Amino acid sequence: MVRAPELLDPAATRYVEFEFPDDAYFEYAFVDAQGKLRPDPANPLRADNPWYPDASALAGPEYAPDPLATPDRALERGRIERLRLTSDALDGQVRRVSVYTPHGAGRAELPLVIAQDGVAFQRLAGVHLVAEALAARGEARPARFAFVEPVDRRVEYGFSRPYLDFLHEELLPKLEGENQSSGERVWLGVSLGGLVSANAAMARPNASDTVVTLSGAFLGTPESGEFYATRDSWLLERLTDPAVGLPDRWYQEVGTIEWLTDVNRRAAAALRARGVDTGYLERHAGHNWTNWRNGMAAALRFALRP
Repeated sequence: MVRAPELLDPAATRYVEFEFPDDAYFEYAFVDAQGKLRPDPANPLRADNPWYPDASALAGPEYAPDPLATPDRALERGRIERLRLTSDALDGQVRRVSVYTPHGAGRAELPLVIAQDGVAFQRLAGVHLVAEALAARGEARPARFAFVEPVDRRVEYGFSRPYLDFLHEELLPKLEGENQSSGERVWLGVSLGGLVSANAAMARPNASDTVVTLSGAFLGTPESGEFYATRDSWLLERLTDPAVGLPDRWYQEVGTIEWLTDVNRRAAAALRARGVDTGYLERHAGHNWTNWRNGMAAALRFALRP
């Protein structure tokens, strides 16, 4: 409805027909002549989407959300610290980062998970609560989470050297200097947040890093600034270049009903060919937070495996 709208003639179109797998989840809407999103009047199911509250949702008869897609907020028993950093790399901008240390961590040396689009990961997805639940079951190691929020998302996440410098030269030294750290880093992101997470890990390939990307927007080049209506992929070129160092491990998920499926498949094949420990999963879903919330538990089981 946003990336590839299909023009309909109201006089000639009585209905639109699509075919989806039985376990699919998909969000859609109509766009009126004034550009306003309208829900499907024949469908009472609304999307659980904070950015598009007027979208409708389609859930197949075999669709089942992950049990931890909506974690229990009572699991938030750890410590939250809110940081303010004045960044030289970003021309004196003040950046705010929330840091979550799990319950009972004490002075333990923990992996650090750096989550882009931090507000959504913290408040909407509750990824740190998913981690708490998995750690309590012995299915993942405890970890500290840094929730980083962009100011200009498209610019910073799209091949921005100053933003990468901020992450590596300013944020990481502060986080790991003030907290007990195992030295292990997990770069976590969705869509364009997945792109910048990948580039951040590849900027320092000698570090002990894991990348987690959900619907990674691996299209575009530093020169074009186009991430949607293109088939070019600078990231894919780097993944296939034997001269480019890669992170140790990489977990990918992508929906089969979005424009990023093919480039994610090719990226996973390139990672395996280079010997990277790779996890990969496709869901019959679109580009939305319901899809990504359903992938949180599997991603953390991979990234923080005991």
